[in-house]
Amino acid sequence: MFKVGDHVVYPYHGAGTIQDIEEKDILGEKINYFIVFFPLNHVTLMLPENRVEESGLRKVIETTKVDELATALKTAEAPATKKEAARPYSKENETLLKTGCIMDAASVIANLTSKEGERTNGLHMEDRKNMDRAKQFIASELMLVNNISEEEAYDFISKNSQGA
Repeated sequence: MFKVGDHVVYPYHGAGTIQDIEEKDILGEKINYFIVFFPLNHVTLMLPENRVEESGLRKVIETTKVDELATALKTAEAPATKKEAARPYSKENETLLKTGCIMDAASVIANLTSKEGERTNGLHMEDRKNMDRAKQFIASELMLVNNISEEEAYDFISKNSQGA
């Protein structure tokens, strides 16, 4: 499974590092907990080992996937109809962000960047929030995958996003 020092991603929270594995006695049952620290938002989370699979915790992407990520940041899906293009994507985007998949987060950025370019008054507030969440999610993983700073991770996202 996972060990101390592994870089992992927790859906909707981003990437972090397993700092410790602690055994706790809860009502007479011994349960191992993964202690995960998320450096970008300075949060530590205790995740019981028996809930890891359903939580969506996964290892960070391989460095070989970074080029694929760059492509995904540029590839927006065109809405099928004009009505679809006009409506906010907030629910769909929130669903994509909750998957914990970096390519889904890249899709959110690509679609919202494309939408932002088509609108004269910018994105709706919910869309802006989702764009920021997606960028933070990707930045946190890039920092650990490429061993780069937060600023360098955000620069990568900006440079590779459509319309940048």
